[in-house]
Amino acid sequence: MGSLAVDAHYPDASDHALVLTHPTAAEKEQTWRLNHGEWGGPLDLSAYLKREPFLASTPLTADGGMVHWILTDASPAQSTGPHDKRRVLASCETIRKRVLYVPRSGDEVGEGLGYGIGSVYTYPEFRGKKYAARMLRELGVALKTWPEEEQLQKKRSETRGQDHGATDTSRPGKQPNGQTKLQKAEGKEAVCSALWSDIGKQFYASKGWPAFASEHVEFPSSSPSPPPGISSLLEQSARSHKTSLTLTPVNTSNLAELCAQDEAQLRAELIHHARETRRTAFAFAPEYDVFRWHWAREEFLVSHVFSGRQVSEVRGMIATVTNSVSTNGVAKADAQGGVRMWAIWTRNYGVDAAFDASKNTLYILRLVIEGNGNSPPEPGALQLAFDAILHSALDAARTWHCGTVNLWNPTATVRGLITASGVTHRFVDREVDSIPSMMWNGPDGAEDEKEEAVDWIANEKYCWC
Repeated sequence: MGSLAVDAHYPDASDHALVLTHPTAAEKEQTWRLNHGEWGGPLDLSAYLKREPFLASTPLTADGGMVHWILTDASPAQSTGPHDKRRVLASCETIRKRVLYVPRSGDEVGEGLGYGIGSVYTYPEFRGKKYAARMLRELGVALKTWPEEEQLQKKRSETRGQDHGATDTSRPGKQPNGQTKLQKAEGKEAVCSALWSDIGKQFYASKGWPAFASEHVEFPSSSPSPPPGISSLLEQSARSHKTSLTLTPVNTSNLAELCAQDEAQLRAELIHHARETRRTAFAFAPEYDVFRWHWAREEFLVSHVFSGRQVSEVRGMIATVTNSVSTNGVAKADAQGGVRMWAIWTRNYGVDAAFDASKNTLYILRLVIEGNGNSPPEPGALQLAFDAILHSALDAARTWHCGTVNLWNPTATVRGLITASGVTHRFVDREVDSIPSMMWNGPDGAEDEKEEAVDWIANEKYCWC
């Protein structure tokens, strides 16, 4: 660790002595100290050094759910300090996630592993040497069989009686304490890995992670909301004899139920898409632990940006619109043509977050329009539900000093609802930052066809890491 002397030898990126492995605790901290300026946001260094291990301890990331990786020089002759400290040429981390997919040649939902890759970083003194590219090439290969390869190594180690020997840091799967932490994924296939590029669409595409849709719609929260507004919507519904609007906050008590319903519907959507297009359809599972990871990140930021303020328990909104029918002059609820829609959101804060709302964003992590069998919702009910959710999100953004509300990759149906809402907005096709990029290792297609053979369904912010 530390800087190299001016005349130090820089290994070539193709050197066979370079290895992909896992960092020690000290190496991880050194990397965090260096990348704090890029990803620390409103956190000072001390808080940032606390946040990173905190985020690695959530149910999603604990027990091997998050793995840290480095590219280093295995040759002892190239140590940079006392105790043979290694040069960390590049680093990143991966988060294990569950993936749903339907091959274009099938009609059943497969379930496997996907990996989110984040925090790709090269120490400043090593930039321009193509070390990050080397690390990613090896990581892409390693993740295809991870953690099966790790388990195989453990079995070999047990056979040789080496589990309690010296630390082996030259192979993926070995932790700094010499023990191997098994991933909880026996029998599941690693079908893909994804990352979100902040350096455009070309660099990672050339390494095997082609870019996917990167559009979002942005709603400014600072300008006055046009009528009707959430209060007017509720009042209007209360006076109406045709529709009834009910709003229910999303929180930890109902999140698991929403995730289960979302996944059931998403599975059906994947099957339908694959049948209709004859293309492989995949999605990251909208799981409870995934959303809780996003919320934990928000909670940590809020505790530092707004010290002493209690984090909001409202993490989204469910809008239920029920149509009414009149029988002998008495209005009764009718499920036909009604709709239930929900949004789950989180807040992110940038530099000077407490003083500059323009640096802060409320992200809609997931927007779901619940299916209603063979009875499609009436357009008016659908619009009312969407308007209620959108104005709820705008209210939550203003309350928590967020200048904008963002929704990633809205569907054609949602785009129509956005336009009809009358709320000020703009569509943005991101060309540089947070570009969803995915390497597909699952079934269907030869190597050079995979970019064209897979459709990413529900490509929304909840997938990001």
